[in-house]
Amino acid sequence: MGRPSAVVVARCGFSGEQGQVREARAFVQATLGLCATPCTDLRDSALAVVSELASNAIRHTASGEHGGRFGVEVYRRPGAITIEVRDEGLRRGGPEPEPHVRRGPIDVVHGRGLAMVEALVDKWSMRRLAEGRVVSCTLRDERGGRDATRPGWSV
Repeated sequence: MGRPSAVVVARCGFSGEQGQVREARAFVQATLGLCATPCTDLRDSALAVVSELASNAIRHTASGEHGGRFGVEVYRRPGAITIEVRDEGLRRGGPEPEPHVRRGPIDVVHGRGLAMVEALVDKWSMRRLAEGRVVSCTLRDERGGRDATRPGWSV
């Protein structure tokens, strides 16, 4: 008999410094390590997604200002991983950038991160909060939630 299906939810806050992107990746990797192992491609995609979203929170929002913070939530359920990054919204004195996918030349150094995210995930969205916003991305496991390394396990 396999382990019952479950949802694993983990949440962690980080200071809004560029070095914390690595810590956010480590947090997601550790959280996924608590679950039946997703396929390598799914795990790697989840790590790339959290890196991009955390970097964007630091680069484009008040989360990257002195004393700023961002948060990461991970939801792992049979067949899917959802990553959410919460930022602190508007930078002081600046317009609030809306997350959007830019299309352009392939040799552009910046501004293509959400295009990469869009290519890796099944869906993504942004929702506003009273103080900030959350960008959410869901990646689906094409194996239907079954762990290829542990037959019968699905989390």
